Amino acid sequence: MTRAGFLKWLIGIFGVAAVAGVVYPVLRFLKPPAALSGAIGQVVNAGALSSFPAGQLTAVVVHDQPAAVQNLNGKYAVYSLICTHLGCVVALDGDAFKCPCHGSTFSTTGTVTHGPATLPLPTYHSQTQNGSLLVGPIDLSGATYPTWYKGEFT
Repeated sequence: MTRAGFLKWLIGIFGVAAVAGVVYPVLRFLKPPAALSGAIGQVVNAGALSSFPAGQLTAVVVHDQPAAVQNLNGKYAVYSLICTHLGCVVALDGDAFKCPCHGSTFSTTGTVTHGPATLPLPTYHSQTQNGSLLVGPIDLSGATYPTWYKGEFT
């Protein structure tokens, strides 16, 4: 192999690596997330009721997905922290949830306060039993959520 041939080959390899380094993250971003509720019918113990202070949001993991528990004077609500726009994980930002991907904001009750998201954060079914918070399947009846949010692909 000549020196010129070797340099062409080397530049080609670096070119392919550079293109792959740009294309792969774009494709991962555009692909909807995997099913959010692989164990959709199962009930999990989110923890002792004492670990959820009144008036505060507490981060938990439900079915391997991020969620937040809100304790309002002994009434518990569990919100999915997956943005309904494109599936990014939202974070608590002051008195709101904010999506870092496109700037959607949600109130602490999960309603959309600023788009591009148009659907509220869904809640999980939950109940208290023997001093623990049990969290069941996600409740998608509040709005017409996209099929990727339900874990269905057509």
